[in-house]
Amino acid sequence: MSKPFCFGVAALPLIFGLFASRGMAQGNAPQEPAPQPAVAQPVAQVAAPPPAKDPYVLEDGGLYFQPMYWLNKAQPSLRGGKTATSFGNFDYSGNAKASLGGEIGIPAGRSNTLRISYFRVQGNTSLALGQATAILSQAYSAGDYINANYKTQAVKISWDYLSYTWHKPSTAIHLKTLYEVQYVSTKINTAAPLKAISADTSGTTNDNTATGSKSVVLPTFGMAIGSQLGKYFRWDLRGSGFGLPHKGGIGDAQASIAVRLGIVELIAGERFFYFKTSPGSNLFVTDTLQGVFGGLRIAFRGQR
Repeated sequence: MSKPFCFGVAALPLIFGLFASRGMAQGNAPQEPAPQPAVAQPVAQVAAPPPAKDPYVLEDGGLYFQPMYWLNKAQPSLRGGKTATSFGNFDYSGNAKASLGGEIGIPAGRSNTLRISYFRVQGNTSLALGQATAILSQAYSAGDYINANYKTQAVKISWDYLSYTWHKPSTAIHLKTLYEVQYVSTKINTAAPLKAISADTSGTTNDNTATGSKSVVLPTFGMAIGSQLGKYFRWDLRGSGFGLPHKGGIGDAQASIAVRLGIVELIAGERFFYFKTSPGSNLFVTDTLQGVFGGLRIAFRGQR
């Protein structure tokens, strides 16, 4: 046997064993685990801030007292009603006196206020009638010289209910619903001082004077919106009213701004007020009051 052949025979088992041992080693090697899908970690929930809470007493509420001075010039008109026996229209000429009034506020539940307000306005006129007129069943002839005066008084009880608030970064705007009862009364006095006093067949004397009053009381409904402007200012808009066809009616609206100085507020604005008593009687009264007003409010806004 030649040497190359002998070397090959001897080398074959060695080569075979080497490859076999490598294969066994690869077969016995531990297998790496298959990668597992990543598990999503729960995201931490960020708690939303609680909604802003309205204070117990709003900036225009609480316990307060407010006298008011209202500049309006309108005079009322007297109109013949349904049962008038003759023409009964009479217009007061000239300007009314400035109106005096006031308002009281009382907390009435969280963020709500009960308001009680009052005003009165007076005026007079002197004129010669251009046509025959009956005032409160007192007949006057065309050309009669008439002295007349009146006094109108109005009372309003309002529950201001906070319905919604728009919370802004620097302020809050409040929307309120107004539930009210309003009473308006006008006392009328007329006289014909230059007309001769007469008497009828029964001896009843007619001194050519007339005195009486007409009034209206109604529920009124409306809305108000207002907000604080910085630390020392606030504004307010409100309007309400109610009426029935061929009956009485009331309309009330105002806009105001206030400047705060401690517990005192200086208030200024403009107000519109309309009323009509029922035309179902012999005479009814109608008037539209409008003008600027000013007030001084003393407020105690205790928080709860």
